[in-house]
Amino acid sequence: MSDPIHADMNFWPADGPSILDASPTEMDMRAPRRRADGYSETHATPIYDARAALTAGADLGLETSGFQVFDAPTAVTDWFDTQQVMRIYHEECKALARSLLGATHTFTWDHLIREPEKQTVCGGTDGSTHTTGPRAGGGYIGAVHMDYTTHSTWHEYLHLHGVEEPKGARRVVALNFWRPICDVVEDHPLAVCDARTVEREKLQEVVVYGYGADNYSWHDIGISTYSVKASERQRWYYFPRMTRDEVLVIKSYDSQGVIGGTSPHASFEIPNAPPAAPRRSVELRVLSYVMGEQD
Repeated sequence: MSDPIHADMNFWPADGPSILDASPTEMDMRAPRRRADGYSETHATPIYDARAALTAGADLGLETSGFQVFDAPTAVTDWFDTQQVMRIYHEECKALARSLLGATHTFTWDHLIREPEKQTVCGGTDGSTHTTGPRAGGGYIGAVHMDYTTHSTWHEYLHLHGVEEPKGARRVVALNFWRPICDVVEDHPLAVCDARTVEREKLQEVVVYGYGADNYSWHDIGISTYSVKASERQRWYYFPRMTRDEVLVIKSYDSQGVIGGTSPHASFEIPNAPPAAPRRSVELRVLSYVMGEQD
């Protein structure tokens, strides 16, 4: 396996509260502050080339490490045409989720487009499009986090869209579909952590209100996330030079186990990266229900 690069990553403070001894931290982006202000510390972190690791035989995959890259060209022609993306890409991602998980019920209403210092919040509760800056979570997210927790409120999310939670599911999984919409990612890729190297004592539940714009589904009901402390046990990877025909699928919630089964992640700067066009990416999360009796 090739040597890792070492890059600065932003973690929850080592002396900060954790889920072992503290109640959830609440953070409201509707107040005038950025999420990471006062809540992070920087660590130089070894990050391995996942492509090289896979070639060398590493056991990385959606059901092991919690992430996997797929060749998945899309029929979308204009990423800033929200209705086209909802009509085409939402369905493409739901179809891939069904194929990967054997799910019969899949749901998604939101997607986010990230660029330097801003994001475009699309779809959501009314199908609209809004651009927000860093104070509402826009730009590249450099704080290491896990998208959801064991306390994520799926019934509230579905109820917001007039949908009843399916009954009789043996497994509920949320997948994060992260795709470049630039030709190639030269800098600010996504680092993903092997889910098997996550330690419970290194996590703190953070409930985020006001993320994105008013149309974002979680804006007012709040997203229950985990912030992550640095640990030498963690094993970090990235996929160099991802293209628009690839999608990185990250397991973000699993009713069979969030901690140890889902992957922390964050954007990072590649040291000494050559000048290049800025990274632009789209992310979309699909909630999936696998029906039937428990194994």
